[in-house]
Amino acid sequence: MKKKSLLALLLMLLLALSLAACGGTAEFAEEPEEEATEETAEENEEAAAAPGDVIVDAENKSVTITAQLNGTFFDQSTMHYCVWKDGGMGDKCMFAAYCSAEDFYNGMVEAGGEPWNTTTDKIADGEFTDGQKVEVTLTWEGQDTPVPLADTVKTADGKLNVDMRFSGNLQNNKDCGSGCIACLNSCWAGVTSNAAYGYNAIDSGEVAAFLDDSVMPADGTDVQLTFTLK
Repeated sequence: MKKKSLLALLLMLLLALSLAACGGTAEFAEEPEEEATEETAEENEEAAAAPGDVIVDAENKSVTITAQLNGTFFDQSTMHYCVWKDGGMGDKCMFAAYCSAEDFYNGMVEAGGEPWNTTTDKIADGEFTDGQKVEVTLTWEGQDTPVPLADTVKTADGKLNVDMRFSGNLQNNKDCGSGCIACLNSCWAGVTSNAAYGYNAIDSGEVAAFLDDSVMPADGTDVQLTFTLK
């Protein structure tokens, strides 16, 4: 009986060792990779953003772009508020945008905008633009509260009157190669322009418009401009 008990014990031990060798790996098998956490997804989204991106918020009917401030216009007047940096007026504007005027135009349409001028028609000196109203605000590093366009520009008489419109003008913009995204008076080439003043009012000297250095950041600062359709 003792021999049988010992033999049975040895058999049980061998069986246990065999099971451990063959089946034990299941217990330590690698777990499947977990799906990316929300935090990781947010980090990837931030990493994907680039200065040239046109950010469309269709729900709020807004478009945000990034542009570099040109400090030349703290003391020089211009009608060119924001222009594509590689456009013909890219070095003659208050803000040089990283995106093209066409990409911005497409973003405005995607946000629900209806351009006023879709032809090659032009307005003459003193004539006014029209179209869907647009509110323009700016933010930059250290300035999280949006600043209205009217507060960023000064004139000899105080603040600039602002009535921004989605003028459209895509074909005219392409034909003249200006790259104009936002003009401070009515314009036949700017994707958006200011209906508070007739065409050529600023460059003719009727009104002078400068960046307000008491409000705006330093030369070369990247700012975000948000255009919200009304």
